[in-house]
Amino acid sequence: MSVLRLLCEQTEALRASIVRETDTRTGIPARTFPIGDDGFLRIELGARSSSDPNVESFISTATKRLAVIGRELRRRAELAGSPLEGPQLPELVYSTTSAPTIGKVTERIESYLKALAQIDRASNAFVIKAGKGGATAKLVASATAPDEQESSRWQFLARRVFNTHAPGSSHGEIMDPDAYAMTFWYDCALIVFLAEPYGEDFVRHRCRQVARELSNLLPMLDPDPDAPAAIRRRPPTIP
Repeated sequence: MSVLRLLCEQTEALRASIVRETDTRTGIPARTFPIGDDGFLRIELGARSSSDPNVESFISTATKRLAVIGRELRRRAELAGSPLEGPQLPELVYSTTSAPTIGKVTERIESYLKALAQIDRASNAFVIKAGKGGATAKLVASATAPDEQESSRWQFLARRVFNTHAPGSSHGEIMDPDAYAMTFWYDCALIVFLAEPYGEDFVRHRCRQVARELSNLLPMLDPDPDAPAAIRRRPPTIP
């Protein structure tokens, strides 16, 4: 963690982390650098650090240091007679920014829905979360507050789309004369109210674009677990 903290201090980066994959999507531009068998160093640079000519040098030093730590952990394990297999550096995150509040995340989701509701022939847009164990679906956010008729309509569409699956897919899609609905992420649906005639392909394309962005925001609304998840035993650390 000290390597990540120092890197953020030197570069004024927003976040530095050790990850296993390079295709992690957070909605924030980031760069990744290999650190041997332990994965990648992922760094989210801020506006100031992106123009700093010393950033490349700081990042190079950090990746080399992390690679050395990983090799040293393996060497020590081999000397102790218990060779380690797989990545030795745990997945870590050091962030210089505080976690966004639920209110801020909801506002961001609403901004995408308001933009979606402004496309040609659209009047309102909603994100719905499916109920668990027979519970009623929940309205996560909407472009504008729904009236009584819209509330009844989105609940009906939600029940339909959550029980509709395209061939060979776990996701559902409904295209009615007055609405378009699609499921995405985990048990969520995006619904748009429309007026005829509307371009089906255009609406589908725009909804899929918005759904990709919302998939980065919806995890932030989930509560933290009551207890930390169990993790495998860590290898010995370097003093």
